Amino acid sequence: MTHRKRLSALALVAVLSLVLTSFVGPPAHAGKARTKGKVSYGTTSWTAGASGYAIKGKASGRKGRSVRLQVKWADGWHTIDKVRTKKKGTFSITGDLDWYGTHKLRVWLPQTRRDRARAFKAKKFKIAVPWVPRGSTSSYLRMSYEGINFQWDPCRTIKYRINPGYAGEGVIPFTQAAVELLERATGFETKYVGTTTSVPASRQPYQKGTDMVIAWSHQSDYPDLVQAVGLGGPGDLKPARRRSNNKVVLDIRRPGVTMNMAYAATYPFTFDDPTTEPMGLVLVHELGHAFGLEHFADNIQVMHPGDRPPGPTGYHSTYEAGDLAGFRAQGAQGGCLKPYRNRGRWSAIDLDAIPDFTRE
Repeated sequence: MTHRKRLSALALVAVLSLVLTSFVGPPAHAGKARTKGKVSYGTTSWTAGASGYAIKGKASGRKGRSVRLQVKWADGWHTIDKVRTKKKGTFSITGDLDWYGTHKLRVWLPQTRRDRARAFKAKKFKIAVPWVPRGSTSSYLRMSYEGINFQWDPCRTIKYRINPGYAGEGVIPFTQAAVELLERATGFETKYVGTTTSVPASRQPYQKGTDMVIAWSHQSDYPDLVQAVGLGGPGDLKPARRRSNNKVVLDIRRPGVTMNMAYAATYPFTFDDPTTEPMGLVLVHELGHAFGLEHFADNIQVMHPGDRPPGPTGYHSTYEAGDLAGFRAQGAQGGCLKPYRNRGRWSAIDLDAIPDFTRE
């Protein structure tokens, strides 16, 4: 190679280097100030419903900087609360965390135009169940089809409606209390969006903006309810994958519960009764089916089909050890779902062949 050709080659390398540098660019935090500060997590252990988090801290940067409280799921960190810094960078985050179990939380500050992002050291929070669950933590069974589990996507808020039907408007707060128990057991977020005339047992579409319906109907209208106090199930299913491990699941798309008011005189409209199995116990059982729990043979568990024995103080509409373990397996800590995009057997399978609802 001649001297002139060597110079041309060197010039070409220099140009390529300049082009590549322009594409790569400087690091995202270049020129930004390092975020300094501290955080105090306060009390990190309490019984669900009795307390909540009260986190305080201080961070460098301008007033109004975003501060986020995040919880760790299998697919990463998810924001559950957020505030902004006040004068001198101080912040305070308070709220409820009634999700049963042990959860890892952290305070995280996103990057700004002037400041780098900062994740403060995480802390474990322990939220105790406010009763003593009975039985074994292995006493549960998850719904599945050909080995593929049913799963609600915890990145979707459950927007639900209540059809008071034959029970009347007074059943609305009763139903909401049962949904709150489900929320505490799973970590799912729910939102009540009003009443409806829809009945899941009819298999008709829900109105727009509704994920779940809980209806108080009667077997005279829907023969499927005959000899059933209630029906509960996941409704429509759609193939999906977990973001955390790419595992295939069947995404629960239209969960629903239909209660049979023909049994209103047999099952007291309470959650606790000293002598008789109450309607609340059947309702929380059916909600278990709606979000992927199957019947299990241990008659202590709420998900047992049929009559259950009372506890030392009577009947209580609270999940037992196996039920709670099942909801942990089905719950939010498993992480979000993503679309099932590739072609495969789950793209063409007839999901209509899977039963929509399970009888109690």
